[in-house]
Amino acid sequence: MPSTRLNMLMNTEQLIDLGNQAREKNDPELALRYYAAAFVEDRNSASAFNNYGNVLRECGDPVGAVPFLQRSMQLAPGHPTAQFNLAVAYLLAGDYARGWPQYESRWNYEHLAGTLPKFNQPRWTGQDIKDKTVLIVAEQGHGDNIQFIRFVIDIKARGATPVLVVDSALTTLFKGFGIDNIVAFGEMLPAFDYWTPIMSIPNAVGSTLENLVSMQYYLTADAKLQQAWQQQLGPKTRLRVGFCWSGRRDTWINRHKAMPFETMLELIKRNPGYEWVNLQVDCTAEEEAQLAVAGVHSYPGSIKSFADSAALIMHMDVVLSVDTAVAHLAGALGRPVWIMLSQFALDWRWLLNRDDSPWYSTATLFRQPAMGDWTAVTDKIHKYLSWYKI
Repeated sequence: MPSTRLNMLMNTEQLIDLGNQAREKNDPELALRYYAAAFVEDRNSASAFNNYGNVLRECGDPVGAVPFLQRSMQLAPGHPTAQFNLAVAYLLAGDYARGWPQYESRWNYEHLAGTLPKFNQPRWTGQDIKDKTVLIVAEQGHGDNIQFIRFVIDIKARGATPVLVVDSALTTLFKGFGIDNIVAFGEMLPAFDYWTPIMSIPNAVGSTLENLVSMQYYLTADAKLQQAWQQQLGPKTRLRVGFCWSGRRDTWINRHKAMPFETMLELIKRNPGYEWVNLQVDCTAEEEAQLAVAGVHSYPGSIKSFADSAALIMHMDVVLSVDTAVAHLAGALGRPVWIMLSQFALDWRWLLNRDDSPWYSTATLFRQPAMGDWTAVTDKIHKYLSWYKI
């Protein structure tokens, strides 16, 4: 812990910077000590309170984080980072009633700042939309849109006609969802009466953990693509396990979400009796070579869209995935999916202290018992696979 003498030699900004460095080095406890020293040094430092609260949330204490984030917002009412961090703390704690309204602060936060679409039509925030057309605008990552597409059902239940604008990688997948019109970003939009970002719908409809509808599945895979994959895979003679160990490698959060390739490979080698199928679309040549030696089936170049991934996943007995779009896709399809989760900087949607998910009825969560301990996760999965029956 920073000593009193050290604190006296440093100003608030220096202490915060040291805390940031400790957080970057995955030492949250040291980061908390520096941030605490910073707000002791200056009890009006909005950044010190924000950073302390944010790291508490990252350590799995969102309830404890709330008063520090609220203090930061009190000191700097226009502080977009504290506003966003408070939203994530509420959502991680399962307090959706306060979380969804606060989550609108995302449009002022970092990479999303200034990206809120602008249309002449009014934004839908819960108004009567019977016999109206509502444009739903996809946002953020592919996994976010796969998770939140379920709320199109709420739009249709209100008597509206939904139109979706989304990344081209998802258009074919979502066509089977009953949306009247799907267009890719950059294409001409049809006429509409209202519009909404897709992740703002739960706020408009008042979604909570208690009223979130449990569904066995809500997406389906294209039948012709499933048949094509069946021919490519051939007859199944063993338990078929699909796997994905990393999200997008160019994102900073992936360093927490991703499992080291070597750990995934070791799990595969420990279980040679299963048919392993690689669902990771961005393998390096070296990774593919090592997987091939381990007997893994890979199909480089064959997975061109999420519709292809969905059709392939339908042939898996179980999918192992870290927190990335593959996990959301398997859950949305109603396939058994075992989601491997980091202990630090856990995403809000997986909540805390549970091994199931209110979002996906077929998901089982495998959590690190300590920060960085992926071996404990794969040890547990090794046991679960030996018990798994099809």
